[in-house]
Amino acid sequence: MPRGLARIPAVRSRMAIAVVLAFTGPSIGFAQVPGSDPDWPCIQRYIPELSPAQVWNGPDPATLGEHWASDPAVAPLVPRLASSATDLGEAEREIEAFAAGLPPAERERRLTLLFAGLFETLDAERRKAVERVRSFARGQRALAERIREESEALLREQPDAAGGATLAALDERTKWDLRLFEERRAALPAVCEQPDLLERRLFALARAIERALSPDRGG
Repeated sequence: MPRGLARIPAVRSRMAIAVVLAFTGPSIGFAQVPGSDPDWPCIQRYIPELSPAQVWNGPDPATLGEHWASDPAVAPLVPRLASSATDLGEAEREIEAFAAGLPPAERERRLTLLFAGLFETLDAERRKAVERVRSFARGQRALAERIREESEALLREQPDAAGGATLAALDERTKWDLRLFEERRAALPAVCEQPDLLERRLFALARAIERALSPDRGG
């Protein structure tokens, strides 16, 4: 028997078990909640996009009749506050300072514009993060399917001298794909967390703006 073929039956068994686990385990990328998107692999609830009412109890930005980017004070503030490079506590203090420097007659309008800018910016980032999660799940599913096909090919091959090179190459390719699958599965929690982090930041900033509005809104 050519060198290396003696271990093929054990490799076949390992491949078959791994593929079964891949297709039945919760991390492969199928929906966790009945009726959810089949490409959503996360324990977090699938929410493709947010609405202002989900995070904001203040005035409706749509009634202002202007876009936040047209305000010379709000426009540069939005990207800085939205960025994860700005500590959340620092961002909240900037909102407080910004509100304190506004004339009372302008406070509600400009703080509402600030919320509108943060919502537009962070919701757009969140939607991209959601799509990255779904793309990640589709890639993981495709990889699992490839592993299944490779494992079936291993089972079909005969461990004789003529097929030795084919078996060895297929074995190596399947092991590499399994390693990649496991690495991606380990990365899934961090990928799933990104939309949630953006949503939590938006919620915290919206609360900070509402607190800044409260003196003129009766609490």
